Amino acid sequence: MAEKLLNIKRAKFLKLLLLGVAIFILAMIVYFPDYSKLKNLKEENQKLIKKIDNLKKDIINYEIKNKKLEENSYFYEKIAREKLGVAREDEILVDIEE
Repeated sequence: MAEKLLNIKRAKFLKLLLLGVAIFILAMIVYFPDYSKLKNLKEENQKLIKKIDNLKKDIINYEIKNKKLEENSYFYEKIAREKLGVAREDEILVDIEE
């Protein structure tokens, strides 16, 4: 059937078919490693994009918290008292050990 379609003899058809398969295999050997590397890089890029999005959300949350701290001095005082052990000028601190 292929002989009639291409109007060539069987041996010539087989040689052309073998040549085509060889070229295909050679192309796969040359380009497949690059394709695999490209696929891995795309996957890594998607992971990094997701990580960037999460970090942007974290930045927005921290900016909101920072704005709340700037607006309300009570939080500054609370942090200073609890974390740093700071007291006002007229206060007396009593440290009770258990």
